[in-house]
Amino acid sequence: MITIPFKGYFKHTMLTGKKTATSRTRRYGNPGDQFQIFGETFELIGVNRKMLGDVAKQYFREEGFLTPEEFLECWGSIHPRAKFDLTLPVWLHQFRIIKSPIFERKPE
Repeated sequence: MITIPFKGYFKHTMLTGKKTATSRTRRYGNPGDQFQIFGETFELIGVNRKMLGDVAKQYFREEGFLTPEEFLECWGSIHPRAKFDLTLPVWLHQFRIIKSPIFERKPE
C-alpha cells in the first residue's frame, strides 16, 4: 500500500470516477500499487512521464477538470513556482477505484 496525498476537494470527483489521474512532480508508485483515500481503495493502472503542457491538453478530463485552463489553474494554486512552466516533466499516475466485491454482486 502506497500513500498519495489529495486535496479534500477531489473527494467527489475521485469517488464518482470522474478523476482517474493525478500529475505529480515525483513518482509515487508503479502500476498495480494500491492506495487508500476518502475511505476507498484505488489501484494505479499506469505511471508515465509527461510534460505538464501535454497533461493539460490531453489528460485534463482524467485529472477531473472540464478544460485545460481549469487544470492549469488548480496546478498553479498547488505549485505556484511551476505554474507557467508547461515543459515541466511530471509523472502522470492513472488509477481506478477498486470496488468491494459486495457491491459488484448482481441481484439474484
